[in-house]
Amino acid sequence: MAKARFRIRLSIGSRGFSPVEVLLAATVFGFLVVALIGAIIYGRESTASSGDRARAVFLADEGLQAVRNLRDANDSTYVNTASSTNYGLSQTTQWALSGTSDTNGIYTRQVNITPIDSNRKSVTVTVSWPSGNGTSQVSVTGRFSNWLATIVPPTGPVMMAYSKTTTTPFYRIWDGSNWGAEGSAQSVVGNINYIVLKSARTRNEAIMGVQTSTGAVYVQVWNGTSWGNLTLVGTGPTTTRSFDISYEKNGDRAIITYSPTATSADFAYRIWNGTTLSTATTITAPPTTGAINWIETKQNPLASSNEVAMIMLDANADVYGMAWNGTTWGPMGTATAWDTSAATATKKTIDVEYEQTSGKAMFMWGDAVATDQYYRTWNGTTLSAATLLDIAAEGGVAEWVQLASRPNSNEIMLGVQDAGADLNTRKWSGSAWDTATQHVEHSAATENIASRNFDIVWETHSSNPGKAWLIWGDGATVTTKQWSGTAWGTGAVLSGSDDTSFVRLRADPASGAVFAGIYQNSTAAVSAQDINERRLTGGGTTWSGKNTIWAGPTSADPVYFRVDISTP
Repeated sequence: MAKARFRIRLSIGSRGFSPVEVLLAATVFGFLVVALIGAIIYGRESTASSGDRARAVFLADEGLQAVRNLRDANDSTYVNTASSTNYGLSQTTQWALSGTSDTNGIYTRQVNITPIDSNRKSVTVTVSWPSGNGTSQVSVTGRFSNWLATIVPPTGPVMMAYSKTTTTPFYRIWDGSNWGAEGSAQSVVGNINYIVLKSARTRNEAIMGVQTSTGAVYVQVWNGTSWGNLTLVGTGPTTTRSFDISYEKNGDRAIITYSPTATSADFAYRIWNGTTLSTATTITAPPTTGAINWIETKQNPLASSNEVAMIMLDANADVYGMAWNGTTWGPMGTATAWDTSAATATKKTIDVEYEQTSGKAMFMWGDAVATDQYYRTWNGTTLSAATLLDIAAEGGVAEWVQLASRPNSNEIMLGVQDAGADLNTRKWSGSAWDTATQHVEHSAATENIASRNFDIVWETHSSNPGKAWLIWGDGATVTTKQWSGTAWGTGAVLSGSDDTSFVRLRADPASGAVFAGIYQNSTAAVSAQDINERRLTGGGTTWSGKNTIWAGPTSADPVYFRVDISTP
């Protein structure tokens, strides 16, 4: 049987790639090559750019750390930068601020320091470098505090309050170089005769008390923006000041001590704690029997103390004192009147001050015997016996008594204006009063005896330790004297001054500025019947020219106490 045979033929065309196919393939291949090359180049550029940026960030961080080191080293350039300034950084053995920028290879670094306040600065370090797109930059910012500085808590204002013999008390605030615009506190009932103004130590706060022609005693509080909490606390005489206000040193609460009624022989007190005013508490311990005419209080200056000392004078010319211990008022171990025949019942023949380093209180009052005043001291435990201080040059009984404590010392200066219009002084050393040898009588003819024509203040400026000022109305003008530490200098008349019935002196413990608030007499020239202010700044001895606070006219004597100045 014959076998069948099969034959398979494969046929492959011999045709090649067409021109279109070759062109397409070449185009695709070109795209692939370009993309690959672009990716390689981009990768290299990105790597380089990332490296440049990383290096810039390192230089910026290094700059911030360098400035922190300068802050810690108390570097003078850093410390003294008072406005926004650009610096560069240099380094030999340590970092320093130099020029306006510095360079490191392709990089330029600039440090900007901008003060925020006296203890804080904002620091920005910017590093720039050339790049493919022109210039690139990075910045880092830090805020540095001066951890070496003593943190100063907020304090009350340096403020002046005054009466234009109206129902509205007016005020101005010292901004460090000038008194600000006049503002109005809350109005009361009756024309204002007496003003007491005190500033808090740890709050932007002041408290004002006024006593009016109706005898009404009002208090109100400045909260850093406005006056509020107006309260009628009591009613006393119409022509004397039967209240006072003092802050506790430690607790910084204001203790308001006052006569609750016009006939009361007992005083009352209320406490302002920065938020609320306590209810009234009446103290019945005083052995005096007449209506209260005058109250004087002072703060114990020791940082740990809440003690406040008080001396009072009644309508029977009785004198008595007590002490607040932070909780209660106590009689300091003496339950009888200190004097039943004071120099006068109607003028401020009493005062109290503290030795500033020992914390011992000094009470002083005039006696009915001409040239005689008595004093007692209180050391927190023991009240001394009443001791005579005789000033032979006095021309009558002591009617206006003023004590002033020297800062950081136990010295106290006494000023006495008597019924014969004489003005005398003495200084307490901490253990004894000096004599007439150091104190020639300042005047035998003060402006009048109806008002307190003088005041005394110790310097607080660091360049003037142990120096004090006495200012008084001398019958025609205003005279100043400086205590050198051992003696009074020659009297000098303030330029442009005229008849003056009341002077209030205060020294700012922070700046050392000394302020004089002057209420000129109604007998002064018409153009000079005003309330004006003079000052000393920078530790100088030349008083400023007259700064008119209110253009008057002023009222007739007595002018009462219509100006007060407070410092924290």
